[in-house]
Amino acid sequence: MTNTSIVICGEKIDIGTRVVLWDEKYGLNSYDTTKYTRMAVDRKTGKKKKIIIKGKRYSSRSKFRKVDRNWLNKNVNQFFLHHSGMYRSAGTYLVLHKQRGLSVHFIMDDDGTIYQCLDVKERAWHGGSCNPLSVGIEIDSRASARRFPKAYDKANQRRFRVGPRKVKLDTIHGMKLRGYDYSDGQYNALIKLTKCLCEQLGIPKDFPRGKHGKLIKGVIPNYRKYKGILCHYNMTKNKIDPVSLNHKRILEGIGGNTNISEDGLPNDTIDLRDWDGRQEGLQELGYDPGPIDGIYGRQTRGALRYFQESASLKMTGEWNEETQAAVVALLSGAGIMVIF
Repeated sequence: MTNTSIVICGEKIDIGTRVVLWDEKYGLNSYDTTKYTRMAVDRKTGKKKKIIIKGKRYSSRSKFRKVDRNWLNKNVNQFFLHHSGMYRSAGTYLVLHKQRGLSVHFIMDDDGTIYQCLDVKERAWHGGSCNPLSVGIEIDSRASARRFPKAYDKANQRRFRVGPRKVKLDTIHGMKLRGYDYSDGQYNALIKLTKCLCEQLGIPKDFPRGKHGKLIKGVIPNYRKYKGILCHYNMTKNKIDPVSLNHKRILEGIGGNTNISEDGLPNDTIDLRDWDGRQEGLQELGYDPGPIDGIYGRQTRGALRYFQESASLKMTGEWNEETQAAVVALLSGAGIMVIF
């Protein structure tokens, strides 16, 4: 009989889509503590050396008490999304578990099949300092259409048994990117899994947003205090996953907020007439102004100076006409409506 349930604290919860558990045949088991050896290059000498990976690739969420549903509902408030850079879940698991000594709760195959590698009660090693308070998923995708332009051509579709993918433009950390969109099977399964986790654990059904309700496609301030669905790029500038994700489709599917904000501005609009909007604009372009608080402080001034330098403008740290024109041009070029 086909399983359609995930496991939270030993309890099976039906989500209505195919789930392969870690103890099933063909399951991907992050409880496995088998020792593995891989070759790596020593950064200092440039020579190859053997690295032994052994022991657990996960840990307990709490050292002081048993983790049960009550503990999870109080302490786990993030669902962390990654893309794997791989075609299939077996390959993703191989890289994480046997080459990097890491883990994640769920891995999603090209057709939407979900592999649960650990009980949600465990602390998987996937999101750095967010590990204790998050549940993580790797969504299989080659991700970068610029780096792998033929990743989903007919030859690779046959070779890796994957479907075609559409190329979709995205802007993350102010960078314009070309990524592969995810399959219908993946969106459908991700919606069911996300809805279940949000409802079972009390995770808010939303992604990080700026003042005007616009989704933040960069690092957010105090990301460990954020409650909701989190992308890896919301935590660090070194990541762009999951690139080209259709946030609106997921929010519509889980019953989240897809409306404009209370101030009447659409999600793709930034108001540059005040400092909180200017901070949001700088953040959208990849320059960290600190918290979006409307205060022209030291960090905002520094972000503005860095932007001016990159735009070949005088580094005055002042919001003058030349600076505003450059910001407007870049934001408009990224498809963002601007008020100024």
